[in-house]
Amino acid sequence: MTPELACAVLSYQDEPFLVEAVRSVLNQDVAIEVTVVNSGGGKVGERLKAAGLDVPVYSVAERLYPGAVRNIGIDRTHAPYVAFLAADCLAEPGWAAARLREHRAGAAAVASVLTNAYPASLTAWASLLLLHNRRLAVTKPRQQLHYSLSYARELFERFGCFREDLRVGEDTEFNARFAHYAHTVLALDAVTAHRYPTRVKTMLRDAFRRGRLQARTHGAIEGRKPSRLLVALRGPRNMQQALVVSQRSPRPQRATLLRAWPLAIAGGFAYSLGALTASSTSPSR
Repeated sequence: MTPELACAVLSYQDEPFLVEAVRSVLNQDVAIEVTVVNSGGGKVGERLKAAGLDVPVYSVAERLYPGAVRNIGIDRTHAPYVAFLAADCLAEPGWAAARLREHRAGAAAVASVLTNAYPASLTAWASLLLLHNRRLAVTKPRQQLHYSLSYARELFERFGCFREDLRVGEDTEFNARFAHYAHTVLALDAVTAHRYPTRVKTMLRDAFRRGRLQARTHGAIEGRKPSRLLVALRGPRNMQQALVVSQRSPRPQRATLLRAWPLAIAGGFAYSLGALTASSTSPSR
């Protein structure tokens, strides 16, 4: 049977968890056309073959921004629907079937919710609360952000592909192009598990880096100058939203998230500090 859904697994510098990411897609209960796109070098093909995974691989030595990597995935697949999975994520069981159900029902784009790939780690839960509290199954519908989309291929034919000059936000920019013309839905049973930091020091460093990067790229999509203060204010807002999400979560996860919340506060301060100390120059490749 010819797969209806393609998935491009996106990697940078042959990421260490790439094998697990690819396997999570291949283990879905529906057939998927899988390809791996890697930039920044590495022995991607060799590692996948050593793990017994026979999938097409496109790898280049130079670094590519996310939009360019996505576009290669689009060009190198043929299924009528196209999804993307970062190499530091896992497609949970039912991830593909949920997407196809919504696409077959008429959705041009289908978003997924996030969870934590390390459920035993409070630090990982804190990072999820800080960074992605608006992408959880328990997030209030009016506050939900729609990301990790799969797309009907016709959207790329009509609206073009992803911008290749953006360090971040290439999906935000593309999604805005068709927002008023095509139907996007959130499939709560399409779940992507993200690998968050499991050590406090690593989590704080990651939050600081993300805040600094966001401050340096803020406004790039719209062609505006960045605002370090506006980005820094996201830290306190995320702390507050993290508490709301924790309280809305079902037991026993609620107790776990509430225990992780103080760590999320520390991460929020690190994020804001990163934003406030960012330089005004564009991030280098």
